Amino acid sequence: MQRRDGSIFDAVTQRRGSDSAKWTRYAGGGDVIPAWVADMDFASPPAVLEALHARVDHGVFGYAAPPPELVAIMLERFERSYGWSIDPSWIVTQPGVVPGLYLACQCAGEPGDDVITPVPAYHHFLSAPGHAGRNLVTSPGRRDGVRWDLDLDRLADTVTDRTRALLLCNPYNPVGRVLARDELETLAALCIERDLMICSDEIHCDLLLDRDKPHVPIASLGPEVAARSITLFSPSKSFNLPGIGGFSIAIIPDPGLRRRYSERSHGVSVHPGALAYHAALVACRDCGDWLEALVAYLAANRDWLEEQVDALPGVSMCHVEGTYLAWLDFGRSGLSRPFDTLLANGLALTDGADLGDPSHLRLNFGCPRATLEEIVARLRKSLP
Repeated sequence: MQRRDGSIFDAVTQRRGSDSAKWTRYAGGGDVIPAWVADMDFASPPAVLEALHARVDHGVFGYAAPPPELVAIMLERFERSYGWSIDPSWIVTQPGVVPGLYLACQCAGEPGDDVITPVPAYHHFLSAPGHAGRNLVTSPGRRDGVRWDLDLDRLADTVTDRTRALLLCNPYNPVGRVLARDELETLAALCIERDLMICSDEIHCDLLLDRDKPHVPIASLGPEVAARSITLFSPSKSFNLPGIGGFSIAIIPDPGLRRRYSERSHGVSVHPGALAYHAALVACRDCGDWLEALVAYLAANRDWLEEQVDALPGVSMCHVEGTYLAWLDFGRSGLSRPFDTLLANGLALTDGADLGDPSHLRLNFGCPRATLEEIVARLRKSLP
């Protein structure tokens, strides 16, 4: 479907019957629209598709090494966008941000130590510490008017002598916050004072819907915080490439921490493949205009969705500053099991119970407007 503005993002690509995890998970339930997992229903940039066709035509897919140009482009981007000078030796390449999160937890103290994360949280934040033999400790945030805030005082009080690391997500999935510099400075000071490692997932850093809210990598705040930080980044969310094989980096300035991380990844977290490297290179180098148009489209989807939710009885959402994920509060909707009710009406969102708050659902609005309109129609139909 092409809308009046002629946006390429209005085109609806049929994903039913494909290998899409998003669209097949609930396929057995009939006509279900999925808006749960964080991949978008947009085609990847044309330049990436053309480059991948050319790479496939080459015909040989041996073990691949990261193109030096890709590393240089990313370092230049971090310097230009954030004033953060990164030494190439700090970078560890890996097949995805999620493996990086699990590896980081293995670097946090010793088995039996505590790892803390604010909640609600992306579900891997809640499972990674346990897989590493660490204890998960959560610190609930709070809604402050139209936005969701970290409760920094509560988080500080939750840190104990057993706490070894903080897991951070910025921009914050699932609540859509772009954490401000003063918030990050408070967190950094706490981690320095209490000697905590920081693992910061910054995969959504390109998807800033409020242009007056810049992304600040926490490790860029100074050498002391950088020395205890693992920063995870990938272009896969920005350019809708998570299924191409996975390419991400961990930025780890401290050599001892970087060595521990690399040792734990050896033989487990394999290197990305040729297509993943090639797609990332072309996306980062050639697709800036596409990304700018995408962010504008997502911001328009966000604005429209917020207007629609405001009119729904018993449902509310905080303003989404970044990401394409909305955190919907069903606490006053009259639905005892909102996830199940919506699914029965042909709409699959992410169950907030999996993210630390069963009264909420996460909605992915990274889709053509026509799809989003049908999502809202089914949401409206599900309410008492």
